[in-house]
Amino acid sequence: MNPLFWYPPAETRISTKSFIDALLGKNHDFEKDLCSYLGVESCILGNSGRALMTLLLQALKKADTRNRNEVLIPAYTCYSVAASVVKAGLKISVYDLDPQTLRPDADSLKNAAGNKTLAIVYQHLFGIPQPREDFDDISIEHSIPLIEDAAQGLGGFLNSKPLGALGDFSIFSFGRGKPLPIGTGGALTGKKDALDTIPTPSSAKGRGQLITSVAVQVLSHSLLYGIMEKLPLGLGKTVFDPGFALSGMPAAMKMLAKSSLAGLESFNAHRRAIAGVYQSGLDSTHTVKEQAGAGPVYTRFPFFAGPKRISPQLYRLGVRRMYPEAIAAEPVIKTYLANPGQPAPGAKQIARNLITLPTHSRITLPIARKILAVLQEEYHC
Repeated sequence: MNPLFWYPPAETRISTKSFIDALLGKNHDFEKDLCSYLGVESCILGNSGRALMTLLLQALKKADTRNRNEVLIPAYTCYSVAASVVKAGLKISVYDLDPQTLRPDADSLKNAAGNKTLAIVYQHLFGIPQPREDFDDISIEHSIPLIEDAAQGLGGFLNSKPLGALGDFSIFSFGRGKPLPIGTGGALTGKKDALDTIPTPSSAKGRGQLITSVAVQVLSHSLLYGIMEKLPLGLGKTVFDPGFALSGMPAAMKMLAKSSLAGLESFNAHRRAIAGVYQSGLDSTHTVKEQAGAGPVYTRFPFFAGPKRISPQLYRLGVRRMYPEAIAAEPVIKTYLANPGQPAPGAKQIARNLITLPTHSRITLPIARKILAVLQEEYHC
């Protein structure tokens, strides 16, 4: 491999045609297109998925009559989910995950849910579909709405049903590394009567953000991305920050999202093909088993390699770790936990052992085979 080449860990690419269409387009009715694509009733767009999660939780709290103030989230998830709960003025509770399947641990989920639980968040980490049925009994027993975190799942499906159409509410993100990586924005979907109670945030034109997205396309090229990595931009860092803004999705980014949606299936097909290369050569005991009837997205491919440091060669090829700690083990989050002593050994094991392999459009089949060969040599898998 050319030592000058560095590859991003996740998707950043948007087609040139999408940018041209966005610059020339006057129609930015992305909400309508997204609802049609998912087969859902209603959609609200915002500046980020975490902002919309906060607005939803605030609305659920306002409508609550049972003094519930806890939100139950996966013990291993993006820190933005935890930040959304805190931004909404609520407490975090966690349920553990099975470190081999990423499904919820049934006993942990049962023990964590209760009469203080305002909502339960469940996720499709890496766009790997997880069934709603794991949560249904508890959701029904305690009358708790289920929020589907589909931030990494747009375009995936389970039993022919789109990810993002399984929960009572669903959250999407369009940031870098997501299935539709326009650089900013998010969506909240659900039934119209429920979403009508949530105020639609105001938005700006967003031409500056459109220019930033163009710049990212250039700087993410394999000949330039190494420079990006060395600059103090905080690339790849997972930060817990409840101080984010709540606003609408800029008009220019709506147009970019609308014009990019048509290419989503092609990008996801590529990601699945690259994931297939990894699956064909890695020991299945170190990968996540897919559910029957699942159509994953694979924003990245998870591999349980152990705590060994990622080599410089694999790092240049886009191999990375994910979230550095389980939610309950992160010191800055512990203050906001409803039950700091809630055990989550599975989540800690995931955080310790998980590395992710790139699947995005800049990873060709030969590069994927190179990554696989280096993994097999270094990890003897």
